[in-house]
Amino acid sequence: MKIIENYFFVLMILFLFSNCGTKDSDYIDPRGNTYAGSVSCMECHPKIYEEALTSSHYKASAAASLKNVFGDFNSGDNVYAYNQDTKIVMENRNNELFQVLYKKGKEIKAYRFDIVLGAKNAQTSLFWNKENVFELPLSYYKSVHSWGTSPGYPPNLPLFDGAVAIDCFECHSSHIKKEETTADPDHLFGTEFIPETFKKESLVYGIDCERCHGPALDHVQFHQKNPKIKIPKYITTQQSLNNNQKLAQCVICHLSDEKLKSRFKFKPGKLISEFYNQSHPSSNFNQDVHGNQYGLLSQSECFIKSKSMNCNTCHTTHNDKQESLLSQSQKCLTCHSEINANFCSYKSSDRNSIKENCIDCHMPKKPSKAIGFFLSGKSEIVPYVLRTHKIGIYKEATPKKITTPHQ
Repeated sequence: MKIIENYFFVLMILFLFSNCGTKDSDYIDPRGNTYAGSVSCMECHPKIYEEALTSSHYKASAAASLKNVFGDFNSGDNVYAYNQDTKIVMENRNNELFQVLYKKGKEIKAYRFDIVLGAKNAQTSLFWNKENVFELPLSYYKSVHSWGTSPGYPPNLPLFDGAVAIDCFECHSSHIKKEETTADPDHLFGTEFIPETFKKESLVYGIDCERCHGPALDHVQFHQKNPKIKIPKYITTQQSLNNNQKLAQCVICHLSDEKLKSRFKFKPGKLISEFYNQSHPSSNFNQDVHGNQYGLLSQSECFIKSKSMNCNTCHTTHNDKQESLLSQSQKCLTCHSEINANFCSYKSSDRNSIKENCIDCHMPKKPSKAIGFFLSGKSEIVPYVLRTHKIGIYKEATPKKITTPHQ
């Protein structure tokens, strides 16, 4: 009897493993049959894969599960009041999250959190309405640890009609299929504007491995069959790209300019001139700190004079660990030194304190001209503050710098 039990146990294990293998081999990526899906990278690159899962790139979009949605849903901290009669309350209903509109204490409608965008400084949430996607009127802002109005929404009127265009998904996801737009006035909130329509099951959340390294199916299959070959085949590595190609991988989303092609058509190795209608931004180029990091960086003398500077000079793509101002400043000192006669000219009795914090002086935080938000019961707009990528001399930031080392 014991032998029979063991026999069936072995059969069950074999069955489970065979099913897992079949599931992987049968995986169909929405982007096409040359893609393997990022989970396929885990077998050979477990450390990088685990790090990437925690990065802002990977969390650029996600399903709005309990673990992914920021913000307080507890009583007292979950209410945005538009006036004494109208409010929106963030509610958890049986482990589903909603922004619920109330008027004079009566529930008008509950809109579910379906998709979240962003994870580092703020988070905006979206909801599906049939095949259309709309922005929820309230977002969560880490800088104030509170709910505030979503970008583009007014502080005194609860609206749910902010249609999301494919441009948002092009930088916050790895794929979504846009379908032919159909006019259906029954679910367009009474507006004449016809929003873009999407195929829900085609959405690939976050910026995944294949968004930056290209389709990986051939790569995965080759190395599964040839595990002893360590030279990467049929995949794009950073080492295989020149500096302009490396820049293009980041610039495709971190540049605000007239777009020529869908960003989803970008593959590593292409140049930014194939996708944007500019090559060298002028000094009066849009300088907003949000979404235009390359436009600002490209105006910096450090970047202009360097032949090798790119985004990875300062940033680690796979790791979202917050670096200290001290460690970031050390990167500046690889070029700027007293020996090279190009060190900071600021007059101070404490030269070491200058070396510990180049960033706050030469890349200070500035308010976005494109994004601001309102808090409940407040009439003043709260600026959305980000660090500028235009490296330069900012006299107004100099006095602050000496007093904030090591942060």
